[in-house]
Amino acid sequence: MRFVQITPHSFRNLSPEPVFLGSGLHVVAGENGQGKTNLLEAAALVCGQRSFRRALPAACAPDGEAFSVSAEIEGVAPERVHVEWARGGRRRFFRGEKAASFREVSELAPAVFLAPEHREIVCGSPDARRRFLDRLVLSCRPAAGEDLARYARALTERNALLSRAAPSAPVGSEELEAWTEELAVSGAAVRRHRVEALAEWRRFFEDLARDAGPEYASIRADYPAGDETVDTLRAACNRMLPSERRRGHSLCGPHRDELVWTRSARSFPSEASSGEAHRTAALAKLAEWHAVARARGESPVFAADDFDAGLSRASVEAFLEALPQADQTILTTASEPGRWKGRAAVLHLRAGRVLRPAAAAAAGA
Repeated sequence: MRFVQITPHSFRNLSPEPVFLGSGLHVVAGENGQGKTNLLEAAALVCGQRSFRRALPAACAPDGEAFSVSAEIEGVAPERVHVEWARGGRRRFFRGEKAASFREVSELAPAVFLAPEHREIVCGSPDARRRFLDRLVLSCRPAAGEDLARYARALTERNALLSRAAPSAPVGSEELEAWTEELAVSGAAVRRHRVEALAEWRRFFEDLARDAGPEYASIRADYPAGDETVDTLRAACNRMLPSERRRGHSLCGPHRDELVWTRSARSFPSEASSGEAHRTAALAKLAEWHAVARARGESPVFAADDFDAGLSRASVEAFLEALPQADQTILTTASEPGRWKGRAAVLHLRAGRVLRPAAAAAAGA
């Protein structure tokens, strides 16, 4: 898959002019604050993903009221996808002129994004690692989105019942039992999807980590809860029910599972340096690209924001060497754009606008 063009409307500081892209490697160059990250964020949203900045939709609209992003893509077939948001509503997705779900758009536009924020995959909260797992699931197996949605609904409904229940009330109720069963069935399916997607991902991560050097070769990511069955989850819910009624929410299930990072059997997040965490996150996203490409039978877009920030020239070259053979790769950088001539198509971004070649030359880019 590749973008042919991306057209933002009222999206952060980006100009409404379309940004045209071709095949191969693209470097989006510009000083800090010119909109490089905004462009990748717009691309992620129109691909059915969430902001890698964890930004709420209102933060993406300069007036806090509305925004939209359209894209023409080429994959299995040419497509036009569109996302829009207005205050008081949710994001709405379209395929051509017809409404679509974010899962349908994600399937049409597979893409993997790497940003400095993805360091949280390794050293962030458990919730950040669960989001990484579920994005991997959705990208590798779009049909699994139904089970993820079923689990989310079961969790919401069960939590609503628990929050209204008095701690001294009888332990069970028919409605609570029904939603507990739905949570157990859908939760076991979510865990199965996570295990399968992680196993595919791990094959590529281990190879990439080995190539990165001995300090990375023994890093592992494991999902301990993955072997639990419907019966196990149902029993855990019933066992925890008195505590759940006191606290007013569900205390077991995939929404509380962990992705555990270790190095040589020790906790990796607790001992990793900032540089090691950053590079491990990059290896994780590169492995994600390979896993998605294998599962989908097509090449996703790969995009990395500020990919060379704080890296030595040797580390930059190592990163470039590890780049996947994507139909389209987009890298943003604040470094001197001239160094990329002959190696990539260079787009010069200033004040949210891609400069035409003559303007870029006049600006000394």
